[in-house]
Amino acid sequence: PRVSPSDVKRKIEDALVRSAKVDADKIVVDVDGSKVTLRGTVRSWAERQEAERSAWAAPGVSSVTNNIVISP
Repeated sequence: PRVSPSDVKRKIEDALVRSAKVDADKIVVDVDGSKVTLRGTVRSWAERQEAERSAWAAPGVSSVTNNIVISP
């Protein structure tokens, strides 16, 4: 079954909120078809990686561009 871009965006945002390792308020998720772009700031490399993992875990995602900046 096809997954709509709005469903993908919601699933990623929900996963970011659930993850205690990521400050989801500072991350913006953009979805264009099956391509995801993450933007914003986090406090550590681990948070950046966790946000990318959350994006890849969403169904229907074919690529993730991680433009998150680390700002301690």
